[in-house]
Formats: sequence, C-alpha cells, structure tokens
Amino acid sequence: MIGVLRLSSLGDVVLASAITGPLQQVAFITQERFHGLVERFQGVRRLLGPGDKAALTRLVDLQSSPRSLAICMGLKAPVRRVEMHRLARWSRVAWKRPDSIPRVIDRYARAAGVEPSPGPWIPVHGSSERVALVPGASHATKRWPLSHWIRLAASLDRPLVLGGPGEEALVRQLAQASGGEAVVEAGFERTLRALGDSRLLVAGDTGLLHLAAACGVPVLGLFGPTTSQDGFWCHPGRALELDLACRPCSRHGGPSCAMGDHACLELLDPERVLEAIASTG
Repeated sequence: MIGVLRLSSLGDVVLASAITGPLQQVAFITQERFHGLVERFQGVRRLLGPGDKAALTRLVDLQSSPRSLAICMGLKAPVRRVEMHRLARWSRVAWKRPDSIPRVIDRYARAAGVEPSPGPWIPVHGSSERVALVPGASHATKRWPLSHWIRLAASLDRPLVLGGPGEEALVRQLAQASGGEAVVEAGFERTLRALGDSRLLVAGDTGLLHLAAACGVPVLGLFGPTTSQDGFWCHPGRALELDLACRPCSRHGGPSCAMGDHACLELLDPERVLEAIASTG
C-alpha cells in the first residue's frame, strides 16, 4: 500500500484527492479531524494519524516540512517529497515577480508519479439549485467585508451560508440578514450535503473554496492579499482580483492590512461579484 501524507490545512488536504484515485491503494496520513472527509477520496483504503505505524511500499510526502520528515523516518518507507517552490512563491510576495508556479495538483502528481485525475474528485449529489456563500476565512485579510456579503446575499434567493468552527456567529448573521440557510459544523456531513445542493459557491481564498471545487461545484474565488497565480487555483470557475501594486502582500493572509485600507477586497464591489455569478452560474 502507498502512503500519502498531508497533515493540513483543509485546502491542501482536499487537493490531494486529485492523486489518490490514480494511486488506487492509498493509506492516507492526516489529522483525525480530516478523516471523515478523506475517507471519501477515491483510492483511499486506510486512514492513519501522524503517530500511527504501517507497512508501506512507498510514501508520498505532500507536506514537505520538518514534522512530515520525522513521520516519514518513523515509517521507514522509500519517500518522494513534493517540491514546494518556496523561493518563487516568496519572491512573488516580496518583489511582485510574476514567476511561473506550477499548480499544486501538478506538484502533487509529480511527487506521486501519476497524472492528476479529472474532477470531480469527491462526488456529491443534490438539487444543484442554490448559490452558496463562504464569508469566513482563517486570516482576517482574506475576508471580503461583511457589508459586501450582506449586499450580495440580499440579491440572491435563499443562499446557503457555509462555515467552520469558530465562524458560527458570522455565518448565522449573514444567513439571517439574507433569509438564507446557515450550515456550520466541525465535520463535513452537512457541508457536503449543502454543496450537493449548490450550483455555484462564492468564497475567498479558503479551504471550503477548494472543497466545493473538488465536489464539482463551480466556484467564484475572491482574492485579496493572496493571488490566484500561486498554484492553488486549479478549478472550473472564475477568480476575481484587483490589479494593485501591493498585491500579493502575503502567501497565506494575515491579521491586518499593511497599507491600512484593505483596498484589495474593499474595492471589489458586490455588483461586480453579482455580475460574475450571473455569467458563471
């Protein structure tokens, strides 16, 4: 059995589903909180935690970190490690250089020695009628302003509003303001059912954006401090972002805008997003 290791975060774990199907017999090593999702990946036959032992024919390390290196050494299997392109990604932020950075799923596939499978990678079923909104993000600078979300949601029919742990108040506030339905949970059961009922999902640069795309839902990504050219954007749909001299200012987002105005998302107005929804969905 082939080991695939990706401990975090949600979006990175989701993108690994592009290679588990071609590998076929996979023991997936990740945090327990992702097990309920990863068990749905094609090709995954066994779930392991970071401290579990297993006899593996080879191991694909998609984390490429000191912690993953220690785990690989403990499992004593031949290892192929993903190329992270850290220097190119850092120079894009530091000097705004337009370096060519391969898509994450292509980096994963190269490390695994396979071709990435065409999506959807996590099939879901439902009515596919409603627009889903994801107002939250792990970093404050990645969040589209709440006032923009409320204006957008008011133009939609009963939107689904999705979120994760710690985002309950935000999700429910937007759902109540728009007459929509709130779906917020620590796991993935209700979220995946909601994605099955979604014809389009609108989100910032978040894990739920990648999860929706992996499920075959067209996505509309709102990019601010980060950029769609960093390799993570590899989905059907559309990325909306403004061409500002300060972008990208971060690889992952941060707690506050260094310029003090958060113009990258403040100036991305709801009317433009609504027009994109009409043309994408």
